[in-house]
Amino acid sequence: MKNEIFLKKLKQAIARYDLLGKGDKVLVAVSGGPDSVALLYALWEIRDEFNLDICVAHLNHKLRGRESEEDEKFVKNLASKLNLKFFSKSIDVKKEAKKKKLSLEEGARLVRYRYLENLADRIKADKIALGHQADDQAETFLMRLLRGAGGVGLSGIPPKRGKIIRPLIETRREEIEKFLKEKGQSYRTDSSNLLPNYFRNKIRLLLLPMIKKKFNPKIVEVLNRTSNIISFQQQYVEKNSEEILRLLCKTKKMVRLRSPQKDKIVLDLKRFINYDISLKREMIRLCVKELNRDSTELSFDSIERILDLIQKEKSGRKVKLIRNTWAEVSGENLAIYIEKKKKHAYPISLPGEKYLRNLGMRIKSEIVSRSSLPEEIKSKGEEVAFLDWEKLKGPFNLRSRKPKDKFKPLGMQGTKSVADFLIDRKVPRYERDEVMLLTTREKIAWIVGYRISDEFKVTDKTKKVLNMEVTFNEI
Repeated sequence: MKNEIFLKKLKQAIARYDLLGKGDKVLVAVSGGPDSVALLYALWEIRDEFNLDICVAHLNHKLRGRESEEDEKFVKNLASKLNLKFFSKSIDVKKEAKKKKLSLEEGARLVRYRYLENLADRIKADKIALGHQADDQAETFLMRLLRGAGGVGLSGIPPKRGKIIRPLIETRREEIEKFLKEKGQSYRTDSSNLLPNYFRNKIRLLLLPMIKKKFNPKIVEVLNRTSNIISFQQQYVEKNSEEILRLLCKTKKMVRLRSPQKDKIVLDLKRFINYDISLKREMIRLCVKELNRDSTELSFDSIERILDLIQKEKSGRKVKLIRNTWAEVSGENLAIYIEKKKKHAYPISLPGEKYLRNLGMRIKSEIVSRSSLPEEIKSKGEEVAFLDWEKLKGPFNLRSRKPKDKFKPLGMQGTKSVADFLIDRKVPRYERDEVMLLTTREKIAWIVGYRISDEFKVTDKTKKVLNMEVTFNEI
């Protein structure tokens, strides 16, 4: 009867969060501990009801020597006992974490998810089932609260994310242990979980028992409920923020929120500042997440520094967010961008056509007779440039600017540094390194999209004209 209560609670979670579909192929991650063993047995018992195809995966972290080897052997025997396919892999997690400069805990997590997701893709599994339960959720909430997490962090462990499902997320640890005891099923105990040497272990072994004893014996239920409430609120704010971002984003032809270069998001600053602060914070977080494509949570201080720049109207100032990701306030724009270090150089044949996909730029050129053009050519070299063909000598190149680049802007007597020219034109910092120069034997003929050099302008003596046209943000 008690087993039926356990399974009923499991199926309620499956229904509430839409975790399983009929006929799903489920890859169950089994460490050998009580949570994952109970999850495997529970799914095995409801397999006919859902027509499940169950497989077992085990990752040997190689952290505990012989114990790790015994864990793998235990899980393999368990899969064999249930007549299920078994997959395993050994990875030196300590070595991987050191290589990526991560803590052992974070390194183990990264390796584990990468292994499971790759395996699921290979065997065409519909779902990856993990054994996280209600006590894990409470521990995670406290860990993130103590580290100063925001709404995303305090939302806790999601019951479902992509292929990953957590059917035991509403089940207590004591319920899991009772379920296994009634079934007479043993499990492995990770000795590293018994010592308060990791942050999570300290929460589990010291802080939570103290709160239960002295403040609230139902603290696990309280923390799970709080996390659940925050999760739904966070989903609402995130959904609204995504919709607003699509209205505010000025980057052309976005892929979701991004430009074709996938390195910057430019927002309409005048409209952005009118929204509630909670939405502004969430929009900034979403932009950073979209550009970096990882789960890194932006610090509260970083977001506040951006909002401070906006409030004080400090145009031209920038703030570092994470790694090489920056935010800059410039004129009427707020840009979140990845700072580029790589410089570009491309040989180009003239006349002709050059398509630079990674820059979202296409340049077309042709030679025309001076007599076929209007007597007064007004183009300064923005989208269209007219250059004296007979003054141009190959080889021709399109390249990024260099620190000491100088040229003679059309209409000026002397030379000017390219950097000063772009600053005078109020070109935002995040766009300056994207500017490309057309060079002829190392002389700058055209700052593409901005200005031609006076040295190569069309005059009354010009006979042949190189007519060039640039289009940006083509996909």
